[in-house]
Amino acid sequence: MATLADSFLLDLEDLEADQETEETAVLEEADEEIVDALEAYLKSREASAAVASSLTQDDDFLDIIEQVRAITSKEKLDEEDGEAEEGIAEKEKEASSPVEGGEIEREKEKEEFEGPSEEEYELIEKCNGLVVRIDTEILNVHKFIRDIYSKKFPELDSIVLEPLAYVAVVQRVQNETDLTKVDLTDILPNQVIMSVQVTASMTAGTPLPSAELDKVLKAVVEAQELADFRLEVLTYLESRMTVLAPNLASILGSALAARLITKAGGLNALSRMPAQNIMLIGSSKKSSMGMAQTSATLTQGLIMQSDIIQGTPAEFRNRAIKLVTGKCGLAARVDEFRQSTDGAEGKKLREQIFRSLGKNMEPPPAPLKKALPAPPLRKLNRRGGKRHRRMKEKYGMSEFRKQANRLKFGMDAEEEYGGTGEGFGMIGQGTGTSRLRVETKKNKVQRPITKKSRQLAAKAAAAAASGVDAGVLTGGTQSSLVMTPVQGMHLVDPAAAAALAAERQRSTAGYFNTMAGFTRVERDRGKGKG
Repeated sequence: MATLADSFLLDLEDLEADQETEETAVLEEADEEIVDALEAYLKSREASAAVASSLTQDDDFLDIIEQVRAITSKEKLDEEDGEAEEGIAEKEKEASSPVEGGEIEREKEKEEFEGPSEEEYELIEKCNGLVVRIDTEILNVHKFIRDIYSKKFPELDSIVLEPLAYVAVVQRVQNETDLTKVDLTDILPNQVIMSVQVTASMTAGTPLPSAELDKVLKAVVEAQELADFRLEVLTYLESRMTVLAPNLASILGSALAARLITKAGGLNALSRMPAQNIMLIGSSKKSSMGMAQTSATLTQGLIMQSDIIQGTPAEFRNRAIKLVTGKCGLAARVDEFRQSTDGAEGKKLREQIFRSLGKNMEPPPAPLKKALPAPPLRKLNRRGGKRHRRMKEKYGMSEFRKQANRLKFGMDAEEEYGGTGEGFGMIGQGTGTSRLRVETKKNKVQRPITKKSRQLAAKAAAAAASGVDAGVLTGGTQSSLVMTPVQGMHLVDPAAAAALAAERQRSTAGYFNTMAGFTRVERDRGKGKG
């Protein structure tokens, strides 16, 4: 049995052992390095700066991605099981009666057209908003990479406008100075590659330090991861378009309908948009790289990728765009209210589009060929008279043309003139000279006597009977101004002057007439006597 002294000694030994353990622990802590708080803070800032995207570290984002991956993998397994079940169902259908086979098909169609659950519908809505967030995050990462890499190649962002293409080019080029050694054929078209190579040979940029280049490459990996996430979400949405928007998918197809809904910010936002805004959803500018085009940039929306618009001729494409955008707005409203879940309304709208385009592309109706009226049995007499004679005289053939059309029998070929293939005919042959002269015949069509011509003829006859020159009355060409050397310029009445001249001529006619004889003057006898 242990005494009190023994128990006291045991307690002292335990205390000594505890002290030794504490001392060894203190020594071990002293051997460890003391961490500098400032250095740890700077390292944490560098680590956070190397990460350009904060979306990849978001828990909600990662949860949605995991749900999408789980549903996608489950659908693949269900498709494989469904193919096996279809084979078994076909065998059962062959063995069963027609009535039972029809009931099986109706149950299958009912399962296919059954709408999504509320949880899945919420997930689809989240995915629609998630695609927009991913696109925004890709643009932020692209800006982060561009700000750093502009020190190496500042002109690259003006040549390669697409963010993901820019990121892929940066990953290939890195610090390479000779871009002819870098293969970019799977990223860019040939004309853009040529522009990049020529610009890189003349750039004023300098190679990046290793630390900055590492940041750029890490950001490139993050951008590519975001692009992969976006592809997964879009693939899931495409597979669920027949449930979310069956009518819109019937018009545009599942892939294009999913992209249109995500760009619009969801089905609800798309259903509220007018047709002219739907036309511009997803429009992007494409550089022409200095090639000869109508404009330097081309704006094109997502709706242009529809098979209906691509299959329409260029002259009717504007009409097709208006029809498709209008019908897409109607289909989005139907899907928003969850009506026509089997897509029948969308199929009707698609048929209406094709019907309207068919009417627009039809050629105009050919003009109808009307039969001529039956000719009269008896010959109608043509109208004669002054008008007909004038027309016949105006458009009748001249004597010159008649002589040119004639040719004597047995004569040599006529001479051609001017290389026209026409000859002179009998022009000038009847005159005996070499002159091309044709005697004009008197026109049988006489000029009609009008009332005015009869009045002029009556005046001329009256003037002739009175002995006054008719030209004085009718000519109008004589002037009343007379210039004489004595009186100078004075006015004279031509009619009075003519009458005076006639009077003088009559008074002196007996003396100065050549036919007048001698005149005997008798002497006054009475006067001689005195």
